[in-house]
Amino acid sequence: MAASLRELRGKIRSTQATKKITRAMELIAASRIIKAQQQAQAATPYARELTRAVSAVATFSNVDHPLTTEKPDPQRAAVVVVTSDRGLAGSYSSSVLKEAQRLVEKLHNESKEVDLYVSGRKGIGYYTFRERELAESWSGSSDSPTYEAAHEIADAILEAFLAGEAAEHDDTEAEPPDNERTPVDEVHVVFTRFRSMLVQEPDVIRLLPLEVVEGVLDEDDAPQEG
Repeated sequence: MAASLRELRGKIRSTQATKKITRAMELIAASRIIKAQQQAQAATPYARELTRAVSAVATFSNVDHPLTTEKPDPQRAAVVVVTSDRGLAGSYSSSVLKEAQRLVEKLHNESKEVDLYVSGRKGIGYYTFRERELAESWSGSSDSPTYEAAHEIADAILEAFLAGEAAEHDDTEAEPPDNERTPVDEVHVVFTRFRSMLVQEPDVIRLLPLEVVEGVLDEDDAPQEG
């Protein structure tokens, strides 16, 4: 009888400890969501106006710029996958990875080679486990993204895309040197669009060459309260 009581008390203590741990995890996850929501809301006006300005230039300018010029027969695409560095983020990373896989399959069906550029340890671990080669990867900045981190990613993508532009005007078919990136003809980004506390949707945009889309990032695209 005494042994049974001790066993029962042990189970009760274990259950109470699990409850405390679960509650702590809930609080951590909630605080991260609130922080992400505040950051998204703060950045939305800037992103909206910047997108409109770039679209206006691309729409009404007669300048033949490599970042806006469609390739006649694109052969290779870069896919930038944005995931988190840590867990406790629900389906944030898994939804993005599923969407990225659908995009890769679509590009393969269009007879395009794909180079993966991955941000976040969750995405890096996912592809490493599956022995998928990555063109480049970055980690350590998903919790508090910085301009420097974004600049590093942007430089890598632009270098690959502009290398593709240069290769188009080069008659030789030599492989790029080891210190240069494989040229790509287009760039796609897979990320999570934050709608509200309850709704975060995986999304895909073709970043380069620039697509001119009327009404990009309208008011409906802004993060909502709650």
